[in-house]
Amino acid sequence: MGLLKKIKTTSDEFNLITKSDSILVALSGGPDSVALLHLLTKLQKEYQLSLSAIYINHQIRKTAAKKEEKFCQNLCDNLGIELFIVSEDIPLLAKKTKKGIEETARDYRYGIFEMLAKEHAFSKVALGHHLNDRVETILFRIFRGTGRSGLKGIPPKRYIYIRPLYDITKPEILKYLSSHALTYCNDLSNLKSDFKRNYIRNKLLPSIEKNLNPAVEKAILTLSETISEEEQFLESLTSKQLKKMLSVTPGQKILLNRDIYAKNDKWLRRRILRYCLTEYSENNLAPDKDVIDRFDNMILNKGKALSLPNRMQARLTGDQIIIYSNKKLSYNQKLNLNDCCCLNKIDYIVICDAKNRADVTVRKEKRALFAQFDLSKLTPPFSIRNIKEGDRFSPLGLKGSKKIGNYLTDSKIDPVFRDEIPVMTDKNGIFWLVGCEIDNRAKIDRHTKEVIEIEFSRRKKI
Repeated sequence: MGLLKKIKTTSDEFNLITKSDSILVALSGGPDSVALLHLLTKLQKEYQLSLSAIYINHQIRKTAAKKEEKFCQNLCDNLGIELFIVSEDIPLLAKKTKKGIEETARDYRYGIFEMLAKEHAFSKVALGHHLNDRVETILFRIFRGTGRSGLKGIPPKRYIYIRPLYDITKPEILKYLSSHALTYCNDLSNLKSDFKRNYIRNKLLPSIEKNLNPAVEKAILTLSETISEEEQFLESLTSKQLKKMLSVTPGQKILLNRDIYAKNDKWLRRRILRYCLTEYSENNLAPDKDVIDRFDNMILNKGKALSLPNRMQARLTGDQIIIYSNKKLSYNQKLNLNDCCCLNKIDYIVICDAKNRADVTVRKEKRALFAQFDLSKLTPPFSIRNIKEGDRFSPLGLKGSKKIGNYLTDSKIDPVFRDEIPVMTDKNGIFWLVGCEIDNRAKIDRHTKEVIEIEFSRRKKI
C-alpha cells in the first residue's frame, strides 16, 4: 500500500483530515516532517486544504539551525507553502524556568503552535510522529515508570494535533523520500546515544530485535492497542464515579467528597486522584505513583494537608477534599453598563443591565450571584477585581464599615476560596462583595429611579 493511501486510511479511521481544513505543519527539516509536508501537498487538491508550515529555531545547534532554516524556506518556496519562522534561546529559557532543555523545548513548541493556530485560524496542527516514535515512547514510559494509561502511547489525534504518519514506519518514510528525490537535513544529535530516547532508538531496540524478538515493535504496539481499548472502558467507570463526587469552583479548585471517594477500590481511587492532579495542573503532567499513594493515604487517614507537585496543595475539611494551586488568583476587568464580559481567571460570565425602576421587581437574595443597585449612587467606571489586603466595605444593614477579611471569617468562608470571590467597584470603591453582600451606599430605596442589575453565571461546558 502506498504512503498516500495509508495516510488516507489512517485519516478515515481516526478522523484526522477533513475537507477544507487549514493545517499548520510542524517542519524541522528532518526526514519525517519533510515527508509529511510533501504528502499533505499531494492531498491538498482532493481535500481542499489550506497548508502552512512552521520552523522553530531552538538555538541549541546554532550553525546547523541556520542551514535548516534556509532549507525549510527553500522547500516551502518550491511547494508554494507559507512558512513561519520562530526563534527562541531554549537553553537560556530552560535555565530561567529550571527545567530540562528537552522539556523546555517541547513546552515552547506547543505554546507557539497553539498561539499561531489561534491567530491564523488553523483548524489542525500536523506533527511528524510515526510508528517507530510510538514504540520508542511506550518503552521510554515503561523505563521511567508508568501506569496503564502511559502504555497507550502517542494518540493519533489530540485536541488540534494530528499525526498523519501514525501507521507509517521510518524505513517507509526514507523510501518515499528517495523515490521522490527529496532531500532533508540530518540532525546529528539523533545519532548519538546521550539522550534517553536516542539510546532506546539506536541501542536498545536494535539489540532486542537481534537477540530477543525480531518483531518487537509489532509486539509493543499490539500491547498498546489492547491497553487502549481496555482503558476506554476503565476511563468510563472513572468518569461515572467522578460525577458523583467531584465539583470544580469558578477559580478551578477541585472539591471531592471524601466519604464517596473512600468507598472505592484502590485502583479506582488512584485513577480519580491522577485525573484531578493532571487535568487541573498548569502543565497537565501526570504525577507519579508515590505522589498518588501519599495523597490516598492522607485522605484515608484523615490527614489535614499535603503539598503536591506542580505547585498544588490538598486539604481535608470535614468530608471535603480541596485540591488547589498555591498561586493566588489576580484579576481586574472593566464592566460597562448594558454589556457583558468573561472573566479571564475565574469561570464567570458577567452581565450588567440598567433599567427603569418601574420595570424592575426588587429581589432580596442573600449570598446570591445576582444583585441590584441604585444607579444614581454609583459612579462609573465599574470593574471586577479580586479582594486585596485591607479592603473594607459597609455590609447592607450593618452600621459602619468592616474589613472584608473579617466579614468572610465571620461568614465561615474558608480562606482558600477567597481569591476567587470578586468585588465590584466604582470610582468610590467597593459596592458589592459578589455572592455575599452589597454595600449600604448602593442600596435601592424609594427615591431610586434607575436600577443596575448585575449577574454572575458559570460558563457552560462545550
